Amino acid sequence: MLIANAENNQSNQESESFLSLLEYGKMLYKNPRGISCSKCHGLDGKGGKKIAKYYDKQKNIKLLRSTNITNYSLKELTASLKNQYREKGKRKRHRIMPMYYMTKDEILAIYTYLESQREEE
Repeated sequence: MLIANAENNQSNQESESFLSLLEYGKMLYKNPRGISCSKCHGLDGKGGKKIAKYYDKQKNIKLLRSTNITNYSLKELTASLKNQYREKGKRKRHRIMPMYYMTKDEILAIYTYLESQREEE
């Protein structure tokens, strides 16, 4: 239902606000709750940034890199931000990404911003 109402919500929010949904999404992406999405996923959401360097049990160097989130559907982004992501039918928790406790409108705004970044490829 959230996806079906996305276009409707976008036009309603834009007419009632001085910020467009895209501008609001960009602002939230840069600083949603004190920890910027761009810190790990990059300014454009395309990921690949080094988050951490660690060593495995055999003392081999490993790098943890962020993922590209520009191709996430609204449903996938919502599940990820709410830490309700499922893989093969089982809940898969984020080990590193913080919980943001975002509203549906905030997630829709970030999704709109990420969608605009996808179009620039």
